[in-house]
Amino acid sequence: MKDAIEEGVFPDAELLVAHHEEILFHKSYGRARKGSLFDIASLTKPICTATLTMLFHAKELIKLEDTVYQWLAGARLPFHRQITVEMLLHHFAGYIAWQPYYRELPLSMIGTEEGRDFIFQECLREPLIHAPGEKTVYSDIGSILLGKILEEAGDHPLDILFQEYIAAPLKLHDTFFIPTHTHSARANRRFIPTQDCPWRGRILKGEVDNANAYALGGVAGHAGLFSTASDLHIFLKAFTQSLSGKNDWIPPETVRAFFDFEKAWSRKENDTFVGGWNLITPGRSSSGHSFSKRSIGHLAYTGCSLWIDLEKEVWVILLTNRVHPSMTNEKIKSFRPQLHDLIMKELILNV
Repeated sequence: MKDAIEEGVFPDAELLVAHHEEILFHKSYGRARKGSLFDIASLTKPICTATLTMLFHAKELIKLEDTVYQWLAGARLPFHRQITVEMLLHHFAGYIAWQPYYRELPLSMIGTEEGRDFIFQECLREPLIHAPGEKTVYSDIGSILLGKILEEAGDHPLDILFQEYIAAPLKLHDTFFIPTHTHSARANRRFIPTQDCPWRGRILKGEVDNANAYALGGVAGHAGLFSTASDLHIFLKAFTQSLSGKNDWIPPETVRAFFDFEKAWSRKENDTFVGGWNLITPGRSSSGHSFSKRSIGHLAYTGCSLWIDLEKEVWVILLTNRVHPSMTNEKIKSFRPQLHDLIMKELILNV
């Protein structure tokens, strides 16, 4: 990790490795300290959006076969009747990866209800690049729409739903969204900075890095959460206990509905998802070469990642700010698999 900092992979980081639910290794690097708050970007998708979808499914507030047409005002194009919650969750609704909707908003509308509604409607107007269900394309647009569906189903904003259904029950005191116009967070030393943003004209700290999430008010289904390695460890412990049947936070019938590995593997695509989490792609996974086939994970644009080997009962939490100060730094792509291979060799396989 120290070598990675010297080589410019990232300036700051925190690494936590757990085996059989117990922490084997936990250390911070650079300016980070244990308890530093990282922008976990797209980890919002599995931690918040996918988990809320499961919990709402268990409460019969939402079904995997529900369509965008059923839930969202303005969803009146023919394909909205075909796109289901499951397709949004697993990224085969047919949407392009992303669009810079924030550029179309006047600055006065950033973070306002009017601005949020504009972006939601732009997502709904977005033409498909594939027929629904045809091909997996990892898409922020689908996650933004799923977040909006959850708000409709839960009758509250996404940050309130996350707090009520996930953060409070699990006692996650350091995992939260930051509304766009909350300026006080920028002075908090616990926050790790991200990019020097040309659009906002400043180095981002204590405000969401993702521009569309910022335009949406800092609260969105695709990005927006900040967290610590310790909180993510607590989450993964509860989450994996549900998957293995040790607790019923997520009920067994919901786990079976969302984590159908055989169905996911049958898609035979390079990028496949189950329960809102990425599956291992043999030979090219960021998890390296030693994680079992029954592993799930997710990456974040800011340089964070989670990988969980459900068979070996291992998880690796890597939090970094690889986009600081420039988002063009992509050295982490080759670093991640090397790190996971080293962890499995030195910490797990030798236990």
